Amino acid sequence: MANGLVIHIARGQDRHTEVLSLDRVRIGPGADCHVKLAPAPPTNSSLLIELSRTNGHYRVTEFDSALGLTLNGDPLAHGAAIADGDEVRFGDMDIVVQFYPVGELPAVVPHRRAQVAPFIEQAAIEAAVTARRDDAKVFLREFTRELMREINVSTKIVVLFFAVALVGGLLYLGNAARRELGRSRDLINKQNEQLAQLQSALNKTNEQFGEVDKSNKEIIGSLSLAPRLRSEYGNGVCLIAGSYSLVETGTGRPLRYPETQTTEDGAVLNNGAEQPVLTPNGNGAPYIADFVGTGFHVGDGYIVTNRHLVVEPWTANDGVQNLSASVRGQFRVTRLVAFFPGHTQSFMLKVKQSTARDDLAVGQIDLALMPAEVPVLPLDKDSGAAGIGKQVIMMGYPSGEERLLATLPEGESRSILQRYGSSIQTLLAHLAERNYIKPLTTQGHITDVDGRRLEFDARNAVGGSGSPVFGQSGRVIGVNFAAFTGMPDANYAVPTRFVFPLLERAGWKSKEPDADNNLNANTSNQKDPRVTTTATNQSR
Repeated sequence: MANGLVIHIARGQDRHTEVLSLDRVRIGPGADCHVKLAPAPPTNSSLLIELSRTNGHYRVTEFDSALGLTLNGDPLAHGAAIADGDEVRFGDMDIVVQFYPVGELPAVVPHRRAQVAPFIEQAAIEAAVTARRDDAKVFLREFTRELMREINVSTKIVVLFFAVALVGGLLYLGNAARRELGRSRDLINKQNEQLAQLQSALNKTNEQFGEVDKSNKEIIGSLSLAPRLRSEYGNGVCLIAGSYSLVETGTGRPLRYPETQTTEDGAVLNNGAEQPVLTPNGNGAPYIADFVGTGFHVGDGYIVTNRHLVVEPWTANDGVQNLSASVRGQFRVTRLVAFFPGHTQSFMLKVKQSTARDDLAVGQIDLALMPAEVPVLPLDKDSGAAGIGKQVIMMGYPSGEERLLATLPEGESRSILQRYGSSIQTLLAHLAERNYIKPLTTQGHITDVDGRRLEFDARNAVGGSGSPVFGQSGRVIGVNFAAFTGMPDANYAVPTRFVFPLLERAGWKSKEPDADNNLNANTSNQKDPRVTTTATNQSR
């Protein structure tokens, strides 16, 4: 039920509110109107709209129909009920009136309380029936001022003291917290600096330990390298044995020793120290010389060794050279076999490629006969292991059958010589059957690197030609081919980078991923003068 009506009028930028508790509310420019509102022409009516309260509700009882009034967008009609928030517009004029029926209006209490000043009550009554915001501000200001007058001075002092104490306490706590945070920040920064210093020291210590560990590993590796290589690749180093004969130039008939002459008593005539004259005639024994050396397996039955060992073995024997000069003859290799440790049979070796410049040769054993368990020795292309001062391990058969017999008990060695010593071929075949063919491992260091040559000081002897020379990488870095006669334990090896082109021409295919990256060979045609003048090929 509506006991009053709040009317909000908006005309352009001008807005004001009226609060009425009448049964009949008249709005217009007339003197008897409760809400003054003067519209612009075309009307001169003194009443624009009249509302009456019937049964607790306001309804439209009269209005100026010439103004084109609308209620919530619909044409205004007589008897229309006014609800909360209803909006009436005056045609094309910029006037909007909104109605808000209220149940009860603020009432003034008839009995005033002593603590409320009369002017405050009057201001409150006036504020209840006016929409001007300035009156509300004046009311609040005066209310606050009077309230402050009513509070005792002692109460004000106490409140002020507590307020100052509270603000001071908050400021003190804030300042103390700020100082504590600053000290904590400084302490954290110092701790971070100390941690950084400790971390730096720890890193340096770790680096030192790493260097020590690396050095220890190098030392341990140096001490264990030879046994490991011997265990892994020793059975891939073969003893090469062969023989060559001397034939007459042009005819190819073998040159023979003179027939044995005897006395009437059957005693053999001795010619003393005279060099026997070889001739293609007669029934004397043909001239045949034996030789031994070393080679190693690089896969698919391919054997790497020296050219002078398998192509021209007679060049290592000065006596044979003198014999060749005294007769019209040519040398010819008649037999070439390889013995591998752990295998009782020999394997025929066929020369595939050779080069006189680097004294290298590549032979091949029939792959169908080659044992699958013979290890493949890895070749080092350019790992940096071939440097001055670096450790090397040589594995081969220096001194040939003599060293093999020397490793046996004296009685057994003498017995073997008596039974099989008449022929090196027979002797080596017997040693192979007894599993006595095993390579010798010697250690040393690289003393010089000179283009196409490596010089090293591992122990060596006749028969070591073609031996693989391992570096610290655990791979073969060179092929031994000569010894320096003017100094003990001074040997020469061809770097393995010169072996690859020869192997590829022979048809060898590497199983390693980078096998197709051929190294550039040195194109120099000059030989090392020390090798050609003072070095002797060590081979039978």
